Amino acid sequence: MVTKEIKPEKFIGTQLRLKLTDLRVLDGVLTVVDPFGNLLLSNVFELSEDRLDRTNLHKRELGLVSVPRDTITNVLVDRRTHKSLLGP
Repeated sequence: MVTKEIKPEKFIGTQLRLKLTDLRVLDGVLTVVDPFGNLLLSNVFELSEDRLDRTNLHKRELGLVSVPRDTITNVLVDRRTHKSLLGP
């Protein structure tokens, strides 16, 4: 398997889904990547599980959010975006 380095700046303006260490999921548009790898997302919606009823999801609009690098466990993009930015 060949791995290639992916520069986060390549994804500016892209819709991302971030999974966080506290099990929340953030959907938003990548606006800025700071020199430390922290992300600034705009138009963010948060999805989180109800702590009492794990089958119930909460969704709320947050707007502009700064996400510390060390809280991100997974970054997802849709297939079309992946192909256009990284190739097949």
